[in-house]
Amino acid sequence: MKRSSYGERDYAFGQAMLTLRTSIGLTQAELAEHLGVSRQAVGDWEAGRSYSKAHHLKHFILLCVRASAFPAGREAEEIRAFWKAARQKVRLDEPWLSALLSQQPPRSAPRPVGNCAESSNENTGLRAIASNIQRKKIELNVRTHFQCRASFHATGHFSEEKR
Repeated sequence: MKRSSYGERDYAFGQAMLTLRTSIGLTQAELAEHLGVSRQAVGDWEAGRSYSKAHHLKHFILLCVRASAFPAGREAEEIRAFWKAARQKVRLDEPWLSALLSQQPPRSAPRPVGNCAESSNENTGLRAIASNIQRKKIELNVRTHFQCRASFHATGHFSEEKR
């Protein structure tokens, strides 16, 4: 995998990866499993530390197209820009892209690739994603709070008596 020049991170590419992955409803681990790479590799791409190989990028684009992650009517343009941002050594395979986009039926709204794709009601699936995200935020906040308290207790910087 290539790195940005002088060890600088490519935040634009990383943000594009993150945005597309979350729009198709996959975790880093799930995307890694789909692509046959490690979760750390996906994390490095999203952090802008490295770029995916061309065949991984094509598979990721395929997943995104199937989930209608690109804006309707602008898929080819967005995919070309994404490919360019990924700084691939090889050019985007235009015949592959044309074939990929010609196989897509007309769409009404984006459909996640993850667990929600199994739901017959897309709105229910989207509400489930939103609820799950909110629940994870709360769990993270609670976990962080208790970890901080445990750290303070362990170091003697905090005690219930001082409050």
